[in-house]
Amino acid sequence: MLTPKELGRMNALEKRIKDIAEEFGLHTTEIDFEVVSARRMIEAMAYHFPTNISHWSYGRDYDRIRTIYEHTGGGIPYEVVWNFERPRAYLVANNPFALNVLTIAHVFGHVDFFLRNKYLQHGRSFADIAEEARHAAVKFRAYEDSYGKDAVEKIIDAGMSLQWHQNLDPFYEEQDEETVRTYLMQTERERLRALQNLSPTARKASEAEKKAIETRLKALRRKTPPEPVFDILKYAIDRAPLLEDWERDILRFIRNQARSLAPNRRTQLLNEGWATYWHARIMRRLFDEGLLTAEEHGMYLDFHAKVTQANKGDLNVYSVGPAIYEYVKLRWDKGQFGREYEDCTDPLKKEQWNTNAMKGAEKIFEVAEYYTSRMAAEEFFTPEFVHSQKLYIYEAERDEETGEIVYRIVTRDPEVIREIFKNSYTLYGLPTVAVVDGNYSDRGEWYLRHHYHGEELLPSYRNGVMAHLYYLWRRPVYLESIVEEKPKLFSYDGSRHSEST
Repeated sequence: MLTPKELGRMNALEKRIKDIAEEFGLHTTEIDFEVVSARRMIEAMAYHFPTNISHWSYGRDYDRIRTIYEHTGGGIPYEVVWNFERPRAYLVANNPFALNVLTIAHVFGHVDFFLRNKYLQHGRSFADIAEEARHAAVKFRAYEDSYGKDAVEKIIDAGMSLQWHQNLDPFYEEQDEETVRTYLMQTERERLRALQNLSPTARKASEAEKKAIETRLKALRRKTPPEPVFDILKYAIDRAPLLEDWERDILRFIRNQARSLAPNRRTQLLNEGWATYWHARIMRRLFDEGLLTAEEHGMYLDFHAKVTQANKGDLNVYSVGPAIYEYVKLRWDKGQFGREYEDCTDPLKKEQWNTNAMKGAEKIFEVAEYYTSRMAAEEFFTPEFVHSQKLYIYEAERDEETGEIVYRIVTRDPEVIREIFKNSYTLYGLPTVAVVDGNYSDRGEWYLRHHYHGEELLPSYRNGVMAHLYYLWRRPVYLESIVEEKPKLFSYDGSRHSEST
């Protein structure tokens, strides 16, 4: 536990860290740091916020993390920081002093990213999620008293299963269905008028196209939704015929929370990379100024090395993230960008290219402000970067003689690797599914389509999500997908899963 003397010293170092961060050009604001027990940190990890709704999955996560911590001493982060209007961060009380100072410096890096990055700014615009979570915790307990804990749990389960199925464009502004319908019908009518203005000969040749437009217009008058909707929860909230008001209220909260948190998922690599990049520089200044001892320096280096160690089993954002900024700064300082550089075909000349442009600092701040992890992978996962970081695709195997896990390289191809990471950061592991018909066959049934990108839906995932879809719609649901390169239609009527070609 921190002593009063250590707390006083930590407060003084926090002020100095803030000054150094500002000298480096980072945005700062007042941050609420709270030194908490390991148990409170585990609660924050499991429940995602200081106060949140009650749900069985949070309790499950709490027990899992607590068990790991109690048996190994690991499994919890050095800090948790929330992107609130006034940022809030937890530090673990029984962590070594040098580690908590490192963590404070790391948090200042995160806070700059929160304030700077356009996607995280947009996430805050949806709602005051901390305040909403506090109110929701009270309201949902009242719902449990009125409708039963099982009923509340079921609607939360359904909402959480679909919460990340959002529009792929995070800045997409939702429009009501009739506005979309009016726009699409106007577009079709303009096409029809253009055909009518053709010469008689050309008009005759376009008769089939005219009939197709008239068919689309007829369908648009009744079709719901008029175009595919990727925000499945919003469509259910607006259109599910049998949901009660309290159920819609729960789903709205889950959707708002997910929309607020989605930018964190889209930017995690750059966010953690930015915080790590700057904590290393801030800590170096503290040591140069003699504000930390040699023993604390050694302890810091040990923790920093553990955090940034490369991991063959999974991409370590604390290693690859700061490496992106180092790579970008070096290239832009040397002028290794622009048409002339890109058009150069001499490998040796490109390797030695140095115009002393010194644009690196400007560029990394631009990346932190405007990029997502996907954009960074697309632009900066060059062959040079992939090979320098050994960002290869590995397969884990157990050595038959020693029993140890060894890693075999599956591919070193930078183009393949970049595409894998681009897709991973675009969808963060989720399939793309859209609502295409909320009145399928004029029976008020729900028809969705999986946008196939080369990976089939796992049967357990598909069946589980369809059960949740049915629970929200309370009528049969259909899901179009691809299996073994062939289209298939899956359905669920509340009791039985079926499939057809």
